[in-house]
Amino acid sequence: MHTHAESVIEEQPTGLEDVARSVRAVIRASRAVGEASADVLERELAMAISISEQIRDNVFSEKILEQARTQGLPARLRSDAHRALDLAADAGAIVYNGALAFLENFADERRPPLASLKTPSAKLATAESATRG
Repeated sequence: MHTHAESVIEEQPTGLEDVARSVRAVIRASRAVGEASADVLERELAMAISISEQIRDNVFSEKILEQARTQGLPARLRSDAHRALDLAADAGAIVYNGALAFLENFADERRPPLASLKTPSAKLATAESATRG
């Protein structure tokens, strides 16, 4: 029968700055992946819009499009929709930039080191030697 002895390596407790460094690395990598994904999504959206515009231009004459864009209720609705989309885009950009700034500031903020930490076994050994002494 084969017995397996586990080896345990005692490591120093991880400090808050070690954790913060790891969080920084994860945030930066996540940001790079997120931006690359958003770039791909934006290019695909732009391509879909371009194709849709080409189809529209092939189906409807310039005269019909001009009338639809400038006359009455449809023209006002078009203008309102453009303004609403601009507001939504502005709000989205503000939230996006604010979230990035928050995450970067959180990750880059230096934190003071924790007080000297001892492993539980070291505290126990110190307590036992104090009672014997």
